[in-house]
Amino acid sequence: MKLLAFLPLASASIVILPGGSPLPYKPSTNLTLSSASDLLRQSAPSEFPNSTVQLLLSTYSGTLDPSTASTNFSSHLPSGDSFVRSAIQAWGEHLHLVLRPDEIWFTILTQMNFYMEAHAEAVRHLFVKHQGQEVIYIEDYTWTDVLWRFKEEIQKRVLTPWLEDWIVPGFSTTTDNDIMTSNILMMGLVKAYFRYEGGIICGLPSVTLEGTREDWVKLEKKLERLEFFGEEPKEYRKRLAPIFKRFVKSWDEPDSAETKKFWNSIVFASYSGICGAAPLDVSGWITGFFYWDEQGQPWGRGGRSVVKLDGVDYWSQDITRLPVGYARAPFIMRDFGGKERFEAYVAAGNLGKKVVEGYPSGYEAALTRSGAKVDKEKLKAQRAGHATLKPLSAWLLYGPLEHNRTKTYRTTEAELGLLASRTKANLGAACEKPRE
Repeated sequence: MKLLAFLPLASASIVILPGGSPLPYKPSTNLTLSSASDLLRQSAPSEFPNSTVQLLLSTYSGTLDPSTASTNFSSHLPSGDSFVRSAIQAWGEHLHLVLRPDEIWFTILTQMNFYMEAHAEAVRHLFVKHQGQEVIYIEDYTWTDVLWRFKEEIQKRVLTPWLEDWIVPGFSTTTDNDIMTSNILMMGLVKAYFRYEGGIICGLPSVTLEGTREDWVKLEKKLERLEFFGEEPKEYRKRLAPIFKRFVKSWDEPDSAETKKFWNSIVFASYSGICGAAPLDVSGWITGFFYWDEQGQPWGRGGRSVVKLDGVDYWSQDITRLPVGYARAPFIMRDFGGKERFEAYVAAGNLGKKVVEGYPSGYEAALTRSGAKVDKEKLKAQRAGHATLKPLSAWLLYGPLEHNRTKTYRTTEAELGLLASRTKANLGAACEKPRE
């Protein structure tokens, strides 16, 4: 894989130095991506069970941001949950990690999609007055315009006046493609109440938190609405609260021992070597983002706890069984592809990762701020010995794919096996417990 020079990030960001030693990225020789189809098919293999399922539209089609149509995928990696798995990879391979509040928020929305798979009827009265599914049919000039309008049409039909504003990220880092991603996650959240149809009118060496402090305060504030969905989301909020509080505190005290300890506790891993045991257990507060599996059933509640924040335990999990970080909803395209009713799906969430050579913008300033003696020439010469990983998010429209097929999100993911083997290769005794 060809590594590209890392582009400067927005000046409004904060770099935290947990204290890990950076290592150069070692590309996997068998991972080559040349197109959006490559990236998204390998990131979400369960959504493309055969070669007849085509990628019809996505983040990379250029319809919301023309520049995405010319994306160079040589520095991209497939990922079915870019935030959590990037954190694990960056920790395990000593890579710098760059985070946006958007991908973290999409992780929460995806988990809430999973929760609603099993609990939509229990909370139906909170959202709608009707029974069954009401059809929302939208016509516009392009399929992108059709999909874009669903958030507004859903908002008109639900009893919760805050739903659209809550779901849309609304951060300084948020792009139109992020709004579309949240729009599709909104469609998935309430798909038990609505059926979506559309037609065309003819015609860790470092962690960088992007955006502003206010963005991360706003992200923390969004957790308050989780309680509206019921007791389980209320408990989910309790697991997330200590983490989100420390996201904000990282802006105020990026160089404090407490902040560094927090980011050093994002991931831990252990390998038992016992036959029949999990190939690799991961723990740390990153596991706090999981509470349900893809069918909305309890997941990741219990196990060995290595990290505790404000009295909340974060349990270890089998790395090969981590849930995905995206959700989907069925969609009917009328008079498309030679069919009156073309069965397709929309999906959105944290899909894909990007790794580039070098350290992120602000790294040198963070070293100076923390009191380290910085030799600029030496640091520049060592740039090739650093690599930076960034989670990506995406949305996609794909089909034909029958809506009545057996529902499954779980297909063997090469990413998880590679994540386990590469993390295990860098594993040492210090990786199994928090660094003081």
